[in-house]
Amino acid sequence: MNRIVGIELSHRYAPIEIREQFALYSTQTEDALRELKHEYQELFIISTCNRLSIYAFGDSYLQLEKYLEKFGKYSQYLTVLPDTKIAVNNLFSTAAGLESQAIGEHQIVGQIRDALDLARENKTIGPVLDELIRQAIHVGKRTRLETNIGKHSASLATVGFELISKHNYQLEKCNLLVVGTGNMANLVNTVLDRSSINKLYIASHNLERAEEMAIEWQGEAVHVSKLPHLLANVDIIIGGTQGEVNLLSEKKIENSKCTRAQFAASEDRPKLLIDFGLPRNFNPSLKKIDNIHLYDLDDIKKMTYEGLLKRHDEIPQVKEIIREEVNKFTEAFYQRKAAPIIEAFWKNLNDTKEKELKWLLPKMGNLNEEQEKLIERFAHRIIRKISKKPIAQIQEFAQNLHLTDNPINTVKKLFALDEVELFVPQKRVIIGTRGSKLALTQTTHMIEKLKEKEPQNEYVTKVIRTSGDEGNIEVIGAFTSAIQRALLNKTVDIAVHSYKDLPIEQVPGLELGAISDREDVRDALLSKSGKKLRDLAKGAIIGTGSLRRQIQLNQIRPDLKIEFIQGNLDGRIKKMHDGKYDAIILAVAGLKRLGMLDQVTEFLSEEEMIPAVCQGALALEIREGGKEIRKLVQKLNNDNTTTATDAERSF
Repeated sequence: MNRIVGIELSHRYAPIEIREQFALYSTQTEDALRELKHEYQELFIISTCNRLSIYAFGDSYLQLEKYLEKFGKYSQYLTVLPDTKIAVNNLFSTAAGLESQAIGEHQIVGQIRDALDLARENKTIGPVLDELIRQAIHVGKRTRLETNIGKHSASLATVGFELISKHNYQLEKCNLLVVGTGNMANLVNTVLDRSSINKLYIASHNLERAEEMAIEWQGEAVHVSKLPHLLANVDIIIGGTQGEVNLLSEKKIENSKCTRAQFAASEDRPKLLIDFGLPRNFNPSLKKIDNIHLYDLDDIKKMTYEGLLKRHDEIPQVKEIIREEVNKFTEAFYQRKAAPIIEAFWKNLNDTKEKELKWLLPKMGNLNEEQEKLIERFAHRIIRKISKKPIAQIQEFAQNLHLTDNPINTVKKLFALDEVELFVPQKRVIIGTRGSKLALTQTTHMIEKLKEKEPQNEYVTKVIRTSGDEGNIEVIGAFTSAIQRALLNKTVDIAVHSYKDLPIEQVPGLELGAISDREDVRDALLSKSGKKLRDLAKGAIIGTGSLRRQIQLNQIRPDLKIEFIQGNLDGRIKKMHDGKYDAIILAVAGLKRLGMLDQVTEFLSEEEMIPAVCQGALALEIREGGKEIRKLVQKLNNDNTTTATDAERSF
């Protein structure tokens, strides 16, 4: 059944060197739209320096994920949006500025509008996503109107000016070079509002555009091919292109004979380089040169912290607005599924009205134009009032299309609308899960299998935040109890757990409905240096959140330092690459499900590292007495896995 889905790579989870791999220019975005158009009824793409987001109207996000695989194996950095409410919440949060590097910044609303325009040009937008984007833009405007989320300084333009001030540049004596005309306008306007500049150069591949901006800013336009002749004569360079030009990209600056590189090593004229480009416009190694001060997007992210603190108090109010708007949109989304019924009902009424007026008016004698209009208006008011309650009832029915004996069928028969085709799911099954990438991937995998067995149902993913997600892993059932409460409260119908996370004692009122096919049960070592467990240096730091693994590691290598680590799987890998750990231990099953086996340095045999009880298996938990749901999930049960895991838990 079609829904709104999405996938995203953003600054939240991906460092700049990864985001560079996914930076799409407008032509590449158009290519992606055309390619994915064959898989989805509607889609649009937001491509900025901080994110690549793809939203689509279709059956599953899996084709989006498959498309992104062409960029490389970066699945650990991706955020999946597998269902309508999750995708809508993410887009509305983005429009409100909560997902931006500079929380509350205004530019993202314009970028969403640009994404809509590009999708319209390529004919990949239909009524569903058109309405979604329109509402997202409304949310962006509303949050900034009703809260102060965008009123404290945290914009890239302001940070750029602060960098110039920080290094004591007197702009009236400086020459400033701006490379790129797209996103640089805000920064240049901010600078010019606060100070005059000795000389301003605007460089672009589009010389005509550069000349327009040069006239506006009283600067000089140059083509990017002329840049080598300018570099030595400027004090501040601001790069903001998307791959049109790569300044100072030489790997070995010191020995280069290129004028672009030689200028950088010149000691008589210090330079400030501000890199807003993605891919980056400047070689990162320039940071090592004494008289060069280079800042890229990740550096700027740290500098926005103070402004973000001022905006932080506004976040709860913004989230409440988003929650309200998400609920309003999703309610309307389900209502529009009944739109064919309402349209046909209204057409029948209107046709009847017109037919009866043609019979009535000739019999009324000599009427003037005003009298005829009054009678027509009266007839229209009657059918509008007659239809008001039935239409409202149809919309209410549309919220419950999953009911076995759906009232919508009664409505169709009552108003002689049997010819209208409408997919009516036999049942809506709500599946509860954690919100981590691994948990969502596992849940989506289970949903795909359920759809194979019972395609007539509608399956909806509901994300539930657990104690473990909040960092409190000391309590029993840290990753499961919140989902189990949702089951008992009938908020969800099925809970998908990593079976090893489930406490041994069964919660009263709940039962295990099925145990999935079991994945590889082993643990794996991921090391930053690529060394295996027995080759790691003495005193190397290994991260694990498991007492079981800690005890066994101490048996194998008592000379290593074992430190506690927590967080989602991809977050743990990032901590290792950030230098906090030399190696980490993770379950092979999770890595395999996320397509990240290439990260593994060494697979640890079951003799070296005894796995956790039930490791590699997924458990589908249900309410006791739910015969229909039990019958459904039993179709996914693996008898061999159930026998093995029962034995392990009993032991």
